[in-house]
Amino acid sequence: MAAHSLAKDILQKIIIEKTPFSLALKQAFKKGDISKEDRSVVSAVVGCALRHFIVMERLIKDAYPEIENDGFLAVLVAFSNAMFIKRMNQDECNAFAQSSISGYDLSVEQFLAPYLEGKKLVPEDIEVGSFEFLSYRYNTPLSVIKMWNKQFGQLTTSRILKANSKPSPVVLRINNAKISDEDFFAQYPEFDKTDISGIALYKGQDKFKNLEVYEKQLANILNPAFKEMLDDGDADLLRGFAVYAEYPNDLLVELSSRFTNINNVEFIAGSYSAFINTKNYLAKTGLNGVNVYEAGVSSIITCISKPVHTFLVMPDSSRLNLLQVLPDYFLRFDIEKLDELIANQSKALQEASAQVEDGGYLLYLVDTISRKETMGLINEFLKNNENFSLVRDKQYFPYKKYGGSYYFAVLKKGAND
Repeated sequence: MAAHSLAKDILQKIIIEKTPFSLALKQAFKKGDISKEDRSVVSAVVGCALRHFIVMERLIKDAYPEIENDGFLAVLVAFSNAMFIKRMNQDECNAFAQSSISGYDLSVEQFLAPYLEGKKLVPEDIEVGSFEFLSYRYNTPLSVIKMWNKQFGQLTTSRILKANSKPSPVVLRINNAKISDEDFFAQYPEFDKTDISGIALYKGQDKFKNLEVYEKQLANILNPAFKEMLDDGDADLLRGFAVYAEYPNDLLVELSSRFTNINNVEFIAGSYSAFINTKNYLAKTGLNGVNVYEAGVSSIITCISKPVHTFLVMPDSSRLNLLQVLPDYFLRFDIEKLDELIANQSKALQEASAQVEDGGYLLYLVDTISRKETMGLINEFLKNNENFSLVRDKQYFPYKKYGGSYYFAVLKKGAND
């Protein structure tokens, strides 16, 4: 199958059939007759089409009103290759797209010509700096931009959008169960020290997974929110540690980097994907001492035999960190579900709080930027639970040193010294 045709079929899976980006690529590349070079080109074109989808959709549908999905996707492939990738034969892309549309006087070549000559993608009738302009410029849902602007202001919103359009910094958690910070930085000078112990920044050019430190499991990519949260949350496995998580996460990377032996951990997976993610990690690493259950938020009490010293809650959220990580996440985000998510987050915190011993800690972690799901939620919880106090909370922003869009809060039950 020609590369442009394969790219169109994959976009059909992602945009029309709602198949996740990575799964759509995996399914398409199952056949052994697709060369490594073609895989690279197709992946690049599909990723580019998704990263510029919001503005390209507007331009294509303005030029070709009533265009059907098949024709739209074919033109999208030609547009993406012409403007950014330039690795497919453009004449073949144009001919393929032209054969998929009919009844229009404007040819695909005529449509592309002004943009190839320097015409900007954002339509001229859109006011520069407006919410709509930012949505087109940074391929972010208009509803998200309006929410951030209301909650954090114009400057912070602009910084978030710009950072999300670039690769995030490669932040690593040093596996202190195997190597000390001092020995790690002495042996591997391509990593920079940070102001957080156990955390390093990779500045090299090679892919991290090709490095010796990855092969020897001396470090793993991990946002420092996990470590800073557990540092302040007095994580003590001997006194009891429980987790409720509704999405796949890297908590076990932090635990195995922190403790030589992991035991006495009760892990409640609130979704099948979180359950499988956790079981696969345990099988891959051979870790013991983690009891994994699949249960909903209302069943937390049935999985915990007695109150624990530390209870970490990671409920589902708007997960806006994924806007930077996944090229198709903007298609799956639905702001209409935000109130439902917040209600569930509040319930998860409340259910877990009952299983924390006096003097123990309740931790909260979500990978998003949204005041209602973070500071607002925690303030509301504290107002209704006067036996808890805030030790520390922190919002990570993608434009800052460590990148990412995580938020954590550390709450203590009983008197806070």
